[in-house]
Amino acid sequence: MTIRFGTDGWRAIIADEFTFDAVRAVAGALAAVLWNEASDGRPSVVVGFDRRFASDEFARVAADTFTAGGLDVLFSRNPITTPALSYTTLESKSDAGFMITASHNPAIFNGVKLKSSTGGASPWSMLSAIETELERSQPPSTTEFGQITEIDPLPAYLDRIGRHVDLARIRGAGLTIVVDPMYGCASGMMPRVASGDSTQIVELNTTHNPLFPGITGPEPIERNLTRLKKVVGDGGATMGIAFDGDGDRIGVVSEHGEYISSQHVFALLTRYVLHHQGRPGPIVKSTTGTAMIDAIAQQASVQVFEAPTGFTNLSSVMRAEGASIAGEESGGFAFGFHMPDRDGLLAALLLIDYTLQTGRTISELVEDLENEIGVWRSRRIDLPLSQESRAEVDERLSQVRWPKEIATVPVAEISEIDGTRIQFADGGWLLIRNSGTEPLLRLYAEAHDVETVDALLLGARTLLGV
Repeated sequence: MTIRFGTDGWRAIIADEFTFDAVRAVAGALAAVLWNEASDGRPSVVVGFDRRFASDEFARVAADTFTAGGLDVLFSRNPITTPALSYTTLESKSDAGFMITASHNPAIFNGVKLKSSTGGASPWSMLSAIETELERSQPPSTTEFGQITEIDPLPAYLDRIGRHVDLARIRGAGLTIVVDPMYGCASGMMPRVASGDSTQIVELNTTHNPLFPGITGPEPIERNLTRLKKVVGDGGATMGIAFDGDGDRIGVVSEHGEYISSQHVFALLTRYVLHHQGRPGPIVKSTTGTAMIDAIAQQASVQVFEAPTGFTNLSSVMRAEGASIAGEESGGFAFGFHMPDRDGLLAALLLIDYTLQTGRTISELVEDLENEIGVWRSRRIDLPLSQESRAEVDERLSQVRWPKEIATVPVAEISEIDGTRIQFADGGWLLIRNSGTEPLLRLYAEAHDVETVDALLLGARTLLGV
């Protein structure tokens, strides 16, 4: 079996490719890489796990592999979110973080996310080195065992969150926030930090159920948020927040029970960070990021840096450019004043604080945004493809002669930094790329109205024959 890392770690089907032996192999390869890079002392790793089937057992196997390879391990004794693991890696000055999670993937998957000592996603250089070690299949040689220390990462992590947002203001604001952790390990975290005084946090789907009943996977996108939208809309709540399975991404529902696109959430958080937190630094967005970010940046006279999809790419650019915020279409947002990795809990709390500082509801903030920079609409289509079908589509894509216009919209530029991205003269765009985490072909489009978005996506499907 060949293990390859994608845009957000490595994921595979449990008991098929994701096995105890595979986890041992990845942990052993990481141990070898850390020893090769060690300049002084014994390397150390933080190990955590989510609520998926047997995640705790896979994590224990990884921890034992690390200690057998001579590394010290800080081991979370309970399921934690990936942001909590990322921050613990940074705060403890560990050399790496090792998280057992498949994030938003369907229940049959599990996986590994790797973090660097900065708390951000491990760079491609580290992932490539691990893949090389996997091919060698030679565990690190050592005569000394490391030690496992069990820890509870949450207190220090939540204390860090409280330094970035006024939790007392949220608790005393008289809000009703409905939260859907989607059966994942973000369960209980919002009540712990934001409930009390006059604010009420109502949680849905908090039970530990690795089958994720009623949804295809714990991904906070509109088709999975039917219950959240109904509860918020029927109950007169202030807003709804959903977290993905490992708590590093969010989905948002307005006070009317309407889904707010992740592109608009990115734009709102960017405005908040630039104007209400007074942090006018650069912005990093993925190739799937909204054109609204460019308009906001132009108004604020700050730079925008674009990177290929995935925080393996965004974290590196974020650190290099000293960015104030980074985000992507999938609902993951990172803040330079915190750490160079996505944090769903902090993103949710900052968004709530935005409404309190402005006295505006989420839907009113979206209306204000569109009044200032114009209306933008976006959509993503996920097409399941076998390896054979994917190869056929890739071949067709390489041979496509793109017309001068698609759906009557003039084409301005075509790039292949991350899949194939078609930029249109009016600022809209179309992107075709293979998912880095699932066997899917993803099609994205953004335009000034829904009709044009749908026409662009249909045009792409027609050209590709999918």
